[in-house]
Amino acid sequence: MQSTPGAMITDALRGRGLTVEDLAQSTRLRGSLLEQMLADDFSDTGGDVYARGHLRVIAGVLDIDADCLLAAYDEASTLRRPPAP
Repeated sequence: MQSTPGAMITDALRGRGLTVEDLAQSTRLRGSLLEQMLADDFSDTGGDVYARGHLRVIAGVLDIDADCLLAAYDEASTLRRPPAP
């Protein structure tokens, strides 16, 4: 299994010596929302489309592969979804 989106973002922040506050300023996303996303909680992002958009912005700022980050998000989303009836 690959890394979660939150873990990927956390690793990128650490690798660049940045804080969540630095990321918030660069992305113009609320620090509290970023903290939730780092914990792989995407419930306050405004829905899947917004979550994916936020992740693309974050990937651009941190210079990480957006496709890999979105694949991790999709994998994590699949794990959270209840099975189809």
